[in-house]
Amino acid sequence: MASVRFAWNPVLVELRRQVCPNARWQKSSRQWLMRDDEVRSFLQAAQTVLEYRRSQTEIRVDDVTWVMGFVQGAPYRLTEVAAA
Repeated sequence: MASVRFAWNPVLVELRRQVCPNARWQKSSRQWLMRDDEVRSFLQAAQTVLEYRRSQTEIRVDDVTWVMGFVQGAPYRLTEVAAA
């Protein structure tokens, strides 16, 4: 099971309900637990809807942050700069 986190967004909340109705909410860690196929479906749907709406967001899947939506080259992994 993968852990999925995103900032509250009514579009993503509704997508999660439609695409991944069996995802489980982990209240203590404030994340969704989804099967790998659910994660892929959710990310694909999020990209499509956000791009159409000319909106963007970041979605964290396990330890990887994805930039989604109306952004050049999206979806793509966010490269985090290590502190020196």
